[in-house]
Amino acid sequence: MFALCMINLSSAATADAQPLVVSGQMHWKPFLMKNKTGRVYGLMYEILEKAAHANGYSLQYRDMPWKRAVMSLEKGKIDIICGIFWNKNRAEKFLFSPPILRNELRIFTGTPFKLEKLIDLQGKRGDKIRGGSYGEYFDTFAKSGKAKFKEVTDDQTAINRLVRGYSDFFIGTYIDTVIKISEQGLTDKITSLPYIIDTVNVYFAYPRRSKKSNHYKKINQTIEQMLTNGTIAETINSYFLKTDIDPAKVIFKPYELRGH
Repeated sequence: MFALCMINLSSAATADAQPLVVSGQMHWKPFLMKNKTGRVYGLMYEILEKAAHANGYSLQYRDMPWKRAVMSLEKGKIDIICGIFWNKNRAEKFLFSPPILRNELRIFTGTPFKLEKLIDLQGKRGDKIRGGSYGEYFDTFAKSGKAKFKEVTDDQTAINRLVRGYSDFFIGTYIDTVIKISEQGLTDKITSLPYIIDTVNVYFAYPRRSKKSNHYKKINQTIEQMLTNGTIAETINSYFLKTDIDPAKVIFKPYELRGH
């Protein structure tokens, strides 16, 4: 088992008592979840907790819709988004962590159809999460008006609408959507098309305009150490042990992180 050998956990006594306020897309399995008692947990949250605690920072989760969370981060009302994709517009507003893991963007449907390029979605009814970004390639296509998209509040709503026949497809991140569909016994009703829309990296993000920029810098330095010494890889593996997801497709190799 890897140890956080490069992280000084004793630094907790030197940090501010004020917790860092965190938000994100809740029920994003296995990345960000909440149990029946209200305790927040998940792959991304566990990694963030380790990096924050190593520098003496505590976390306070604030539950809110995704779009409001992103706006709150921009205004500095919260400190960290726990799981977000990079795009140029966001890079102008937010500071990002090193990439934590990678995910694929796929089209999910109840009735498989030919999809070799995005224009094949033309004339179909699709759902996407309100305020969500799916990479520059897809976002540009979605704004073109060549396909009809309805914005929904979360992926569960998209799943429900597809099952009820209110949409022809929805776009989602492969890992969490496959897990959720399997848990709900919907694998015979919903399938992912083989065409990969994009491969996206998952990050933490912080507000650019903040007096806590030094806190974010310390957390990022610790995350870099955790990526190098295998702590993050170990955590990722633990979450995918009982799933059909291959962790090797998710984990970054050290040489892949150069330049990030």
